[in-house]
Amino acid sequence: MKFRYKVLLINIIIISLTLSISGYLMMSRQNRMLLDSEIKNAVTENNLAQSVIEYSILDIINNTDSDLANELPSLADQVSVGMISETSDLYVRFDSKLLYSTEKGELKKIKIPLFVNSSTYASDSDASFLFSGSNDIRKRYIITKIKDDYYIYVTSNSIPDNRVLNIITRRNITETEKLMNKSIRDFRLFTIAMLILSGILVYLITRLLTRPLEKLNKVTDSFAEGDFSARSDVHSKDEIGLLSGRFNHMADSVEDHIVELNDMIHRRDQFVADFTHEIKTPMTTIIGYADTIRSVDLPREDEIKAANYIFSEGQRLELMSSHLFDLIYLKDAEVPKQPVNTVALGDAVIQTISPSLEKAGITLTSSFDNATINGDSALLKTAFINLIDNARKASSEGSEIAFTGKETDDAYVFVVEDHGIGIAEEDIDRICDEFYMVDKSRSRKEGGAGLGLSLVSAILKEHDATLDIKSKLGKGTVISIGFKYE
Repeated sequence: MKFRYKVLLINIIIISLTLSISGYLMMSRQNRMLLDSEIKNAVTENNLAQSVIEYSILDIINNTDSDLANELPSLADQVSVGMISETSDLYVRFDSKLLYSTEKGELKKIKIPLFVNSSTYASDSDASFLFSGSNDIRKRYIITKIKDDYYIYVTSNSIPDNRVLNIITRRNITETEKLMNKSIRDFRLFTIAMLILSGILVYLITRLLTRPLEKLNKVTDSFAEGDFSARSDVHSKDEIGLLSGRFNHMADSVEDHIVELNDMIHRRDQFVADFTHEIKTPMTTIIGYADTIRSVDLPREDEIKAANYIFSEGQRLELMSSHLFDLIYLKDAEVPKQPVNTVALGDAVIQTISPSLEKAGITLTSSFDNATINGDSALLKTAFINLIDNARKASSEGSEIAFTGKETDDAYVFVVEDHGIGIAEEDIDRICDEFYMVDKSRSRKEGGAGLGLSLVSAILKEHDATLDIKSKLGKGTVISIGFKYE
């Protein structure tokens, strides 16, 4: 069931219950007041008739020549004409005999309800319509239905001359009953009309309120079907607007992650392609020279030359596999860190790289401020050796490379500076990609595979260190590595 229909159903139930309960209470109170007014009038009418009749009876009793039973009909008739309304009837019963009635018909055939349960509704089927005499002087009333009419019977009992006198008035309240029934019918019609009207209004309002949700639902469907550029245009200042904003924020994050994943897939494919190409080149050389040595009798000098090619390409493959292993290790494992002295780290790097620099005829100058950083000394040593080795490859014989370490206010900064061929500005952003080489022929000649700076970048990332490369073609390169103090 749609949300708007749930809201509509709930509101109709609440409205119907509210109208029913409040209407029932109001109608009950109103009908009770109308009925009480009729009862009060009927009792007042009976009281007046009783007072006049009882007062007149005193004169009749005092006159010894008069017969009370004979005088009562004329007395009751006078009271009926002067005090009983057109909608009421008067009955006088004396000594168990009905002497007078304003109701048409023979007196012996007139039935009067038995007053047993006062203040209750009675019907033709109630206990009895034959009135029996009683010496109970309490006033009683009963409401009864005779055919299609409703009446209030009120009885007053007196005991003149040791005989029971019953003065009974009957008031027709059919119009009042009709009015009460009409009020109930009108209320039912009003309730139905209000439910229909409120149902329409609630439906329109809920449709208006849920329209932003429908828009958001359509955008969600589009997003789920692969349209990652879909965004919600709901900008209301309520919970739906807040939900729309959060959905857009989520969509932005998902789209960014998808772009990143696509880029990662592309880089992975490129990595596989480059790796295949880089392996193919030395393997082709190795296979070619090995096949020549195997199948052709070469002079000793040519055999040594071929063996040297095989040896150098084998070293390049070994270096490539070592770098790849380090890269995989850095991506899949957490690097344990401990305090590392900067002077000791710098000296270890110089001691390892010096032979290759001396062989190339390049001078290395160094100076280090004594400090402590957190990291893995072996990995940091590998990173700096790669940076200095790259500087060596970019420098000519007789040039100079500077390797320094200085303390600043918030970090310790290592700097590797050379005066070699430099790096083009468009290559700086990609210099740390796997297998990317600015000068492929020169890198391969030097035994490189384009993994050195990728490995350096991965190592520095694990150490939360910054890498800044500044270079100009023909003037050299300055690489700064900053380690924040713990």
